[in-house]
Amino acid sequence: MKMGRLRVEFFVDLANKNQYNSLVMAADELTPRGGPPTTRIKKEEMHGAWLETAGERFPIIGNCSIGRGPKSTIVLDSPKVSRRHAIINVQNIGEFWLIDLGSSNGTFVNHRRLQQPVRLTDQDQVVIGDRIFIFHQPEEVTDEYRTTFAERTIREIANVPCWLLVADIENFTPLSRTLTTDQLAVLFGSWVATCKEIIEGNNGTIDKYLGDGYLAYWRDGPGATKNVASALTQMKDVQARNEPIFRIALHFGFVAVGGMPSMGEESLMGKEVNFVFRMEKLAGQLSVYRLLSDAAKVKLAKLVTAEPLGGHELKGFEGKYEFSSC
Repeated sequence: MKMGRLRVEFFVDLANKNQYNSLVMAADELTPRGGPPTTRIKKEEMHGAWLETAGERFPIIGNCSIGRGPKSTIVLDSPKVSRRHAIINVQNIGEFWLIDLGSSNGTFVNHRRLQQPVRLTDQDQVVIGDRIFIFHQPEEVTDEYRTTFAERTIREIANVPCWLLVADIENFTPLSRTLTTDQLAVLFGSWVATCKEIIEGNNGTIDKYLGDGYLAYWRDGPGATKNVASALTQMKDVQARNEPIFRIALHFGFVAVGGMPSMGEESLMGKEVNFVFRMEKLAGQLSVYRLLSDAAKVKLAKLVTAEPLGGHELKGFEGKYEFSSC
């Protein structure tokens, strides 16, 4: 099994409908939906996930980037592929999610253009530029195993202090009705790409992508608070563009860090994760676009100006909690 950075060269014109249909038919014949893949796979290899095309297999471990840029995990040398075209992220304990990064020509799953993050399932067909891939995940993680794994992780692994940030597009469903498929795909993908660059540029990580947002985090340590403050300032600049309008909830707390190590996954678990998601809902109710928990406000005291919003209840949590806007 090949690992690491890969370069694939090809010359196919998707503007030629007949040629495109021929490619689709060839891919369908190679890996018929609902049936076993043509390529023989040893039993000990039937774990994890990979993309397959024309006899080549590209394992997906952790955050797998796809694009024309030389730093991509899978390099596709085609003018129809953007430098940073798409990513596949492992999240939620063994789930593989595909995200388009605002590419010019789009990313397609089972003949439909991707508008927002989507979970891949075994035998899905993925088209990027002029390359057709089949996604394989022969042994899907069951909900029962996922629950057991999460409970064991929370019980056995020491909690880690982390900054937690949830970003969510305001009124995404009504917004989606006012835009064409291509417009929505570019708007959402470009926003995700911009936020991803800001977070990673400040040494943070996006833990999971959601239908209309994401969860990011920073492990606490030297420089972490300054990195979070810097990211918050840059996010504020992005919010000022209103493309799209989105909210941010920021919290600091202790979380369990688990996931599927064999898949390169690191997922956050625990009540503090639930807390920051509830905060995002509260931000919408209060019409606040940057909401800080009291714990976050205290740590950011010298770096961010905050306005108290008083005490508020959160669903699933007892009592009232102090929050601020910034």
